[in-house]
Amino acid sequence: MTKSEKVWYPIILVMLVITILFAMMLGASFITPQQMVTAFKGGNPNQLDILINIRFPRILAAMLCGGMLAVAGAASQAAFRNVLADPSILGVTSASDFFILIGAILIPAFPGSKLLFSILGGLFALALLTRGPALKSPYRLIIIGVAMMLTFTGFEQLFANGFGGQTLGSFNGITWSQTEMLLLLGVSGMIAAVIISPWANYLKLSTEQLQTKGVSVSLMRIALLLVVVYLSSGVSSVVGTVPFMGIVVPNVVRYLVGRDYQTIIPLSMLVGAWLLLVVDTIGRIAVLPSELSAAVIMTVIGGPFLILMLQRKNFNGLKSS
Repeated sequence: MTKSEKVWYPIILVMLVITILFAMMLGASFITPQQMVTAFKGGNPNQLDILINIRFPRILAAMLCGGMLAVAGAASQAAFRNVLADPSILGVTSASDFFILIGAILIPAFPGSKLLFSILGGLFALALLTRGPALKSPYRLIIIGVAMMLTFTGFEQLFANGFGGQTLGSFNGITWSQTEMLLLLGVSGMIAAVIISPWANYLKLSTEQLQTKGVSVSLMRIALLLVVVYLSSGVSSVVGTVPFMGIVVPNVVRYLVGRDYQTIIPLSMLVGAWLLLVVDTIGRIAVLPSELSAAVIMTVIGGPFLILMLQRKNFNGLKSS
């Protein structure tokens, strides 16, 4: 473990624990730590119900989605050798949302259709991105990705009338069953990402260097992109699109600890969990008695972040990852 890792892991963990405590306290009704203790001892069934069945699943879901999207962003950046690659920018999540809508129209009663069609949509988007000229230019990849995002979003709005489109990145009303699904998808996907994180480092080498080592570029890229689809589609199937998480978090982590993906991926998991929990908690209390969705707040954060990265004078091309 490097010196920077020894510093940042405990800091992020402490920040995460503090944020969890505040997220448990804050909401439409304020619950103090003392009231929480009383509720868990059986002294206040109403507050216990709020904590167990409303705030706990929402906190856990926000953390899982944050970690999943951050890891998906880091993996997509490694696969495309592009630090601005992200499932939301590249149209992967928009394709997932559109395919979820198609599934709701075609087979509304089919169990698991949301996850199935979400994954199919993500795979379809990646198939479009990885063929033709998109991979040859980092700028072209981003432009094609944004065009796909707008196209799939437009199709979703076109067909959504009467069927209800996918939710826009909101954790309001999330249930334990949905959180349990996220837990299964998130843990399995993030473990897979950590296991193959050395492959992400290999992809920083040139094609010629990889060939001399006898390493298959295509195999490593496909493996990373499958993890990207699995994680981002899992989030889309439950809460919808939360944009920019996969851009903001991995790039902040890269600034803090360097360019080793064996460090970037696991630390992005923690930072993503913390950031999305902060965002969702702010959204819960910012406009009481209403709410702001996490997607809206992340758009406000991520949009300027993306512009800043594109305008940095020392940003020597998008391939440096």
